[in-house]
Amino acid sequence: AETELCQECGSKLLLAERYRALEIIGEGGFGRTFKAVDEFKPSKPLCVIKQFFSTVQDAKSIQKATELFEQEAIRLETLGKHRQIPELFAHLVQDDHQYLVQEYIAGQNLAEELVTEGVFSEAKIREFLNEMLPILEFVHSHQVIHRDIKPENIVRIANSARDENQKYSLVLVDFGAAKFTSKTALAKTGTVIGSAAYIAPEQVRGKAIFASDIYSLAITCIYLLTGVAPFDLFDSSEDSWVWRDYLKIPVSLQLSQTLDKMLKTATKNRYQTAREILHDLNASPELTTVKNNIPKLFIGGVAGISCLFLTGIVLAGIFSSYPRQKPVVIQSEKLKSEPQKPTISPPEFGGLYAKSPTGTVQAFPLEHTDVTAKIAGNVSIVEVVQRFTNPYKTPLEAVYKFPLPDESAVDDMEIRIGDRVIKGVIKKRQEAKKIYNKAKKEGKTAALLEQERPNIFTQSLANIQPGETIEVVIRYTDALKFAGGDYEFVFPMVVGPRYNPGNSNLSSFPEKQIHLASLPRTNSLTNLLSQTAKTPPKERSGHDINVTVEIDAGVPISNIISTSHQIQIQKVAASGLPSITQVQLNKTDTIPNKDLVLRYQVAGKETQSTVLSHADNKGGHFAVSLIPALEYQTTEIVPKDVVFLMDTSGSQSGAPLAQSKVLMRRFLQGLNPDDTFTIIDFANSAQTLSTQPLANTPANQKKAIDYVNNLKANGGTELLNGIDTVLNFSPAKNGRLRSIVLVTDGLIGNENQIISRIQKQLQPGNRLYSFGVGSSVNRFLLNRLAEVGRGTVHVVRHDESVDAVVEKFFNEINNPVLTNIEVTWQGLGEAPEIFPLKPADLFAQEPLILYGRKQDRLSGNLQITAVAAGGKPYRKTFPLRFDSDGGNEAIAQLWGRAKIKELMLEMSDGEMSERVEAVTNVALGYRLMSKYTAFVAVSDEQRVDSSSSSRREKVKKQTPDGMVGIPEPSFVWAILLFGLYMGWKHWVQLCKAKK
Repeated sequence: AETELCQECGSKLLLAERYRALEIIGEGGFGRTFKAVDEFKPSKPLCVIKQFFSTVQDAKSIQKATELFEQEAIRLETLGKHRQIPELFAHLVQDDHQYLVQEYIAGQNLAEELVTEGVFSEAKIREFLNEMLPILEFVHSHQVIHRDIKPENIVRIANSARDENQKYSLVLVDFGAAKFTSKTALAKTGTVIGSAAYIAPEQVRGKAIFASDIYSLAITCIYLLTGVAPFDLFDSSEDSWVWRDYLKIPVSLQLSQTLDKMLKTATKNRYQTAREILHDLNASPELTTVKNNIPKLFIGGVAGISCLFLTGIVLAGIFSSYPRQKPVVIQSEKLKSEPQKPTISPPEFGGLYAKSPTGTVQAFPLEHTDVTAKIAGNVSIVEVVQRFTNPYKTPLEAVYKFPLPDESAVDDMEIRIGDRVIKGVIKKRQEAKKIYNKAKKEGKTAALLEQERPNIFTQSLANIQPGETIEVVIRYTDALKFAGGDYEFVFPMVVGPRYNPGNSNLSSFPEKQIHLASLPRTNSLTNLLSQTAKTPPKERSGHDINVTVEIDAGVPISNIISTSHQIQIQKVAASGLPSITQVQLNKTDTIPNKDLVLRYQVAGKETQSTVLSHADNKGGHFAVSLIPALEYQTTEIVPKDVVFLMDTSGSQSGAPLAQSKVLMRRFLQGLNPDDTFTIIDFANSAQTLSTQPLANTPANQKKAIDYVNNLKANGGTELLNGIDTVLNFSPAKNGRLRSIVLVTDGLIGNENQIISRIQKQLQPGNRLYSFGVGSSVNRFLLNRLAEVGRGTVHVVRHDESVDAVVEKFFNEINNPVLTNIEVTWQGLGEAPEIFPLKPADLFAQEPLILYGRKQDRLSGNLQITAVAAGGKPYRKTFPLRFDSDGGNEAIAQLWGRAKIKELMLEMSDGEMSERVEAVTNVALGYRLMSKYTAFVAVSDEQRVDSSSSSRREKVKKQTPDGMVGIPEPSFVWAILLFGLYMGWKHWVQLCKAKK
């Protein structure tokens, strides 16, 4: 018979009649750790039992240890499920002993790995940090401080227990008193000494903070890099770390500086968050090198530029004597289009620019931005106030560009100069320009607000007097996105530079496109900004932003988080009204270099449906929102052929590409057994993992992971190459769906060309899902591609954990809730005009949003019918009444914006006069910004001498958080190297001719 009692302590080996202890694998002063088996489950999976068992007699020590043991259970329960933290199975008491039962992690800790495999290389340390920091960020986001990070508490999963796509999977263990056993020399000094070597100074004094874990992680890194005990890496006589002296191979300046900042004794000088470390760790190494070696690089830089200039002259002379040869571009065989010069799109960074009478453009300082958003239900009304100052003695004409949400209904603009308010009026765009230019010539102060793209706007200000402070106020209405159970409010703050492929059709855009070759010979606004220095990440360009969001959802809300910013949350009570939730940016996170993303949940999981309405002289307007709570059986999941379309262009350098690779590993892990897959990566050309779908087998998964791991960011964002490659694949077999998963930042200028291609050529039954990766992605492109592709859209920051977003994605892709949705009118008069015209299929926890106008205001019922999961019929009816004026005015504006959006989608392939007229009429009728309308405001009197000159000033552009440089820098080098090659080739031909 099996032994029922432990021979050492006499404890029962069977815990709770379920968990049987097999052997002791760890022991400390206050506990033991057993390898065990769960006999309740048929597969008898392994687990870990931690027993609180004190060998210390001191009462205070026992009490403290007891608290730590209990707190470990609480902490693990708080953290919930995370694939890199052991899951808590049970916390119980048996025979006066406390026990924790946790997930068993098969593998070795990093201290053991150091002994068996030797010191870590820089590349291995970077991989380690890029995997550990997101875990730390997750832990800290749940208000948990680990307090004991060290190599012994970080376990690498063994190959035998690892999935194919978990090649470098690490697990953070030991959130309490029971210590994990280590067989290394360092561990032999004892648990207390081992931990003491890694804890931060403030933690010694009993004041552990989040940054204390960062300090411990840094010591772990330098120990793994050197193999030397941490106490020996610190010179107490000099009060400095000397770990570099023990390196066998020097590390880069970037990594060295990152570790140094993690090791700062003063907590205020240390990194405060894991996200900050990820940002600096994955920033462009060139930026770090230049920043710290400016004196050394100045002379070399001048000499280098001179050499390039002379080389250009020589090459120009050579090329002028011989016919030009076209560059060789490797493309898919089905893509035979002739390569063209790419272009740099007009300036996309928010900022104010001054224009002199001669047309020369310079930057003008933006001092501050205030954003106030009021959310009622799922509708937000937002006011943006941007304050600028002219500190000079000459007047200015100013032009500034800024982003707003791509589906926002911009319906108001005003300029405040001192005590004066100049209200804007909506006009046809060309008419507004004429009014503005006439006022400018007459010396009047004038303002012109134009839409360049659905998410990019331009504000022009003429005749601004010296010393004046200008406030520009923009107001818009928008609907919140709902996905995966979360409402999401997004406010864009910066848009990165766009790449325009040479073959793109840009005629539909009003802004001027400039070829790279012509940049040195133009004084355009685009050229100025392309040459203006950018602000390094985490440094200010002279301005900041405050954001206040007031949420009145009508029901209790919970789980308010921001994946982009540090926020402060409080309840605000209004007189006689229920309290609202107010969210503001933390004062330490006010640099406008990343989009604000705010998410929250509302109470109730039953079918959620709302109807909002408004009636006026334009008719009765309504908005219907429906989230059906329908179950979907796993047996009904249709097998899919999944094509992953991965952006590997220059704008993905650094953290974005690293995040894309993490996404890909998780995607592959989440595929169903019957699914197939392949990968297409695109930049200047497109390459494929395989031209045929691969079965979802361990061998193919390993092949895919190896392929992804070897990808590099380089070249231009030629998205059309990737799109055409997948569109040219043979159709999916009967009974299967083709799902295209696009992973990109979308920073291109030819959005309409891409959207049109998907509209025309995506085959029935195929779907396109878009994933934006980065802090300031092109949401307009991602949203439209998902809409015309009958899929969904997700955005994940470069430093955000991907687990939640991937889980939501697979929940959607495997659970189409409603298909074949039809909307009919049952009532008096003509049917309402409803948008979108053809509702897309609905996925799990995704709303159906409809905007309608009933011009005759007659009442009736709106009926929605569809096919639910399993082929079951679905029907929902909404009564609509427009008996009296009033209601939510925002609904009328959102209907107008929805109609404009539908009309513009119909013109993705080119303008049509009747559609242009329709857009213009809707925009004028509803006082909305559009491509063909603009706001203009003019003062009554002349305010400046129109013949006076203007002052010009350059201001650095804000670099989007996580972007290491403007997109596609390698393309410029490619042109240069190609030119050098052609020059050398011509020189060789001349030599041969002479011989």
